[in-house]
Amino acid sequence: MDWELPFEEETASETTTVLRRDARLEQSARRRLEGLRVVLEDLCDPGNRAAILRSVEAFGLLHVHEVCHDVATGRRPAQTSTARGRSIVNGAEKWLNLHQHEGVEECIKSLQAAGFGVWAAVPPQQAGGRRLMPLDELCFGGKTALLFGSEARGVSTKAVESCDGCFTVPLFGLSESLNVSVCVAVSVHLAALKRRKALDLPKDMGDMEELQVEELLRSYADRSLDHRFTANLRSQRSVRSQRSVIPGPCFNDEK
Repeated sequence: MDWELPFEEETASETTTVLRRDARLEQSARRRLEGLRVVLEDLCDPGNRAAILRSVEAFGLLHVHEVCHDVATGRRPAQTSTARGRSIVNGAEKWLNLHQHEGVEECIKSLQAAGFGVWAAVPPQQAGGRRLMPLDELCFGGKTALLFGSEARGVSTKAVESCDGCFTVPLFGLSESLNVSVCVAVSVHLAALKRRKALDLPKDMGDMEELQVEELLRSYADRSLDHRFTANLRSQRSVRSQRSVIPGPCFNDEK
């Protein structure tokens, strides 16, 4: 009996799968936008966080900044682990670079020091007298970070004061607000399109230099082959879940 043929067929199939995976990873890495980032301040709902990370990854961004613990308020964001959250986020979180910050002011200052303009998403009544720009009128040719606040409280006052400006998503129907995950998805989609257009980027290219792309490709190769990477993400979420304490009521803004 010839035992070699099945082994060869399996090997060929595995090789094809690896080549397809590598090609897809390279295509994804080259499309990433490094100069457009999302900041999340004090989210309450793990489901919202999971949906946000999935949208951010799907629209080609790479970096998400999260305020993990605000010393002034003692609150932590929604980084707890749920079955719903795990199912949504596992595929997305693996391909994003997540940055954790102790306070929102430190987060904003670090981004501004790196050349980013930071804009807070707020409804008109929370602009605090500052000029409120419609999302579609923002210029994304420069490095830009969009900051989104908690479901119940929105962006904090000190975050608004630290940002370079405020923006809002124009609404034309009778509904007066959007779920935060929907707001992020809408904002990131439009911002990514406007940034690619402003920089005149080719269809299959992002805004990173070749050395950055090569570094990301090496990281993606390691992540795709190392099952411990995903296990570590799950472990981190479990630890955050055990440590996370949010005093007072925390509401999901989904109606």
